[in-house]
Amino acid sequence: MIKNALLKTFWIEPLGSKVAGFGVTAFSCEDAFQLLNASGHSFSIDDPQVRVTEGIRVEDLDQEHVVLNMGPVVFRGVWYPCANL
Repeated sequence: MIKNALLKTFWIEPLGSKVAGFGVTAFSCEDAFQLLNASGHSFSIDDPQVRVTEGIRVEDLDQEHVVLNMGPVVFRGVWYPCANL
């Protein structure tokens, strides 16, 4: 459970990619993309080939792979792949 009410979870999927997606906790969608770009993943918020799900819950994610390999979602950062520790 996220303690800071200003933070939101995002699942960002580059469509047509071999990558399952990226999990980010951020203040906004723009903030999430900035965090992704800062961690070496270059995506544009305006790219029609990128799908964004705001408010993603752990139980909505792939339990066999994503959940087993992600970092904590309770603070700001990229948690899948884990870059927020």
